[in-house]
Amino acid sequence: MNIQKYLACMAIIAYAVIAHAQTSRLSGKTKTAVVENIAKNLKDIYVFPDTAIKMSDYIKHQLISGAYDTIKNPSVFASRLTADLRSVYPDGHLSIEYSTPVVTGNQNTDPEAVKVRRLKFRKTVNFGFEKAEILQGNIGYLKINGFFTPDSAAKTTAQAALRFISNSNTLIIDLRDNMGGDPGMVNYICGFFFPGKVHLNDLYNKKEHSTTTYWTTPDTTLNTLKNIPIYILTSHRTFSAGEELTYDLQTQKRAIIIGETTGGGAHPVSSNDAGNDFTANIPFARAINPITKTNWEKTGVKPDIEATADNALDIAIKHIASR
Repeated sequence: MNIQKYLACMAIIAYAVIAHAQTSRLSGKTKTAVVENIAKNLKDIYVFPDTAIKMSDYIKHQLISGAYDTIKNPSVFASRLTADLRSVYPDGHLSIEYSTPVVTGNQNTDPEAVKVRRLKFRKTVNFGFEKAEILQGNIGYLKINGFFTPDSAAKTTAQAALRFISNSNTLIIDLRDNMGGDPGMVNYICGFFFPGKVHLNDLYNKKEHSTTTYWTTPDTTLNTLKNIPIYILTSHRTFSAGEELTYDLQTQKRAIIIGETTGGGAHPVSSNDAGNDFTANIPFARAINPITKTNWEKTGVKPDIEATADNALDIAIKHIASR
């Protein structure tokens, strides 16, 4: 047997082993254990206690009624559980995932090695900052696709992007492809746009009955950004922390929002072990804006000027030119 045939044979065998493991693993006992674990996690953690009970009761009912009996594939089971939970309440942050553990001889799990790999990944996406440009008319354009934890490396990239557009007359922040991230980075970026400390947001943690308050820390280096007119572009894909930046600056009357109503996800999420390689991603806190006393959950952030996502940039440029 030549090497190509040998490798092909090994691939087929490996696939068969994985497929068999998935099928045999998903017994009735496994399904029951996973549902029970998810139900417990929901009651312990989920931000809306009454909704947590309804969700838990529903998937237990589905299990008992036989709705999951024919499901053999763990990934399909995870998707079905997600759909059933969201049918009770359409929380875009809530999901159930399945992942087969991968065991390799060359994957270094040392904490320092993991840290290096994470840094490498974050660098490949430039810490979420895709573009920093100067458009015609001295308009600064900043495209941010995600928010990473504001450690020194991420802050350095954010500062560089903001410094590049700091001599602009006006700033456009493009969040049309921003699916969220760390609220700490949102808070850090907002610190460049206000002359003093501003109370932006609170996060109430249901399980701990605690509230984390977010105030801006004013930047003292890029002073031109403190009063620069700001426009934010949104789409229906703009979600979570992307929505928070939009909502924070809109409610503070610091930015004009142009585009589509955003996705409507205001609940930070944590990953919780549901057993048997299943993970329950459960929202554990809710945002409370100090001005509106509410947030953008389910409703999304409504733009000041409605436009399709594709046309939002052109409309923003025309709006700036007319002022």
